[in-house]
Amino acid sequence: MPMPVDVSKWETHYAAGRDFRPVLDEEMTAFDEAVPESLGRRALDIGCGTGGFARFMRTRDFTVLGLDCSGNAVSRATAASEHLQNISFSKWNAELDSWQSIPTADLISCRLSYAFIQDKNNFLRNVFENLVPGGIFYVMTPMSQDLPEERKATGISREEAAELCEGWASVKKLQLDAHHVRYALTRGAD
Repeated sequence: MPMPVDVSKWETHYAAGRDFRPVLDEEMTAFDEAVPESLGRRALDIGCGTGGFARFMRTRDFTVLGLDCSGNAVSRATAASEHLQNISFSKWNAELDSWQSIPTADLISCRLSYAFIQDKNNFLRNVFENLVPGGIFYVMTPMSQDLPEERKATGISREEAAELCEGWASVKKLQLDAHHVRYALTRGAD
């Protein structure tokens, strides 16, 4: 069984004031094309970092709970969102903490964080079980084969992408740019 992600690495990353790329216009458009307005409005953002994507989903009328294993990231996300309603953040580790402690959701997002999940099979099973029937798992990730050698670990392989897409009622894939792919995976109605 793979070892869970090293949380201290992320605590150091966020304590140093570092972040990831902002939500770009083309990603907003890709999200809007993949997530219908008819979908329920409860969202979980797993690996939320400093909360940029959670705040974006809030602009699409979602009530969002952002979750991250780094307390430093959660503190920064909370501070940047303290004036907003229908958004909250919590320290929670997707590989170590109980999935029963978080609510089910209509949408679960994993933006730029899926590659860092060590036990992807267990994670995907938990995501599936926490989505309501008809819910969507939204993943935006780099593909490792498209990245320079020093950044390959921040992406997923073709094999991992194929495993990600197994077992869903529908799969929508979109190449966002030279490095990033968006997947919208829909859980079937039970």
